Amino acid sequence: MKNSKLIMFEGIPGSGKTTTAQLFNNYLKEVGVNTKVYVEGNEHPIDLPFYAYLTKNEYNDLLKRFPQQEESIQLKSIIEDDYVLLPYKVPEPKPWSDELIEYLSSKEFCYSNTATVPFNIYKKVFYTRFEQYVTRISNTDTVTIFESVLFQHQIHDINRMYPQITEDEIIEYIRNLAMIISPLNPVLFYISQDSVEESLKHTAIVRSKPKWSSPKTIEYYIRRKSLELRAVKSLPFGSYVMDNTDRNWNKMFDDIKNIIELSVDV
Repeated sequence: MKNSKLIMFEGIPGSGKTTTAQLFNNYLKEVGVNTKVYVEGNEHPIDLPFYAYLTKNEYNDLLKRFPQQEESIQLKSIIEDDYVLLPYKVPEPKPWSDELIEYLSSKEFCYSNTATVPFNIYKKVFYTRFEQYVTRISNTDTVTIFESVLFQHQIHDINRMYPQITEDEIIEYIRNLAMIISPLNPVLFYISQDSVEESLKHTAIVRSKPKWSSPKTIEYYIRRKSLELRAVKSLPFGSYVMDNTDRNWNKMFDDIKNIIELSVDV
């Protein structure tokens, strides 16, 4: 499957997906492939952390309420048919306004403990987001590398904000997202170790986050990994579970490289 324009890495925290994504970005650049890697953070072409969701009426009221920031707000706004997405941390609004930030954070779209919108609207926003990205990237020679975009961020946010949504509904939603990006001939690698508990305890030590090794956290990630492995099987494109229980990174790198060389013109 040559001409893949999208490579994705998934796995529970500490599995090595971020490091692996960055390593493969460097490798592909070295062999002459035009690449762009995106890890967690703002200014991401698909993820929406620290974005406010506003109706058109709320947006128009916002411009009237904060006239000093109107130009800055309009410059950053993503205006769709019936809603507006507005980042409020990177870049920051100018001039700075604590009141504006407080209001926008109350409208946080996905990085919140409670949902701002119903689940059908949440899905609609991301369907549109994925579709727009496919349109932008389809006619370029860039290979994009994502980590956590299809599984981790989506599942984690849904579990937190929409606890009533079933695993089957989540998998159906992920498959719909996967169908949208299928024209990019994507490849997904799911990095896995046998023991979720050992992986999280290792990560808790390395990242100095002891709560990651708590029984409650371990139980959550055991369930999430089980769901993600089910989701892998539902994908309509090449997807590979990479067993890295022995943490032999060089072997895994070579295995992934062999698969990527069949997917990308290198």
